[in-house]
Amino acid sequence: MSDADSVKVYRAEEIEIRLRYIADRLKDWDYKKPCAITLKPYSNPRTISQNAMFHAWCRYLSAAVNKRDASYSEENVKLLLKQLFLGTEEIKVGKTIIKDQLRKTSSLDSGEMHHFLNQVYEWAFDLGFNLPIDPQSEYRKLKQQQVE
Repeated sequence: MSDADSVKVYRAEEIEIRLRYIADRLKDWDYKKPCAITLKPYSNPRTISQNAMFHAWCRYLSAAVNKRDASYSEENVKLLLKQLFLGTEEIKVGKTIIKDQLRKTSSLDSGEMHHFLNQVYEWAFDLGFNLPIDPQSEYRKLKQQQVE
């Protein structure tokens, strides 16, 4: 049994079916820790394609910057871009608050990730780097949808 489940409801007609699933999960809960039920609007998480594009760009920028006599690892580029465009947040661990932690791309939904990728692309372009975009990538498709 997983610690967290997510149930999407697309139409009011699905409520009874979804409630049966939730009731079954609640009956099977071990209750060593209480269970919380949260209702919120669904948003698509960032996709594997978007994440792959970001990592490919970090590799590209690392290699390109290093040709200019700088020394940036792929990981350093990733940290820099996250600092520039995503910023930091506080993370609560028990009663301890850890300040100024870089936001993770895994916490972004697909729209936020697309915006982040746009910021990275424009920043790199302004610095003279032409980031490669796979013609079949989700990023390319979303960019084309914005133009149409």
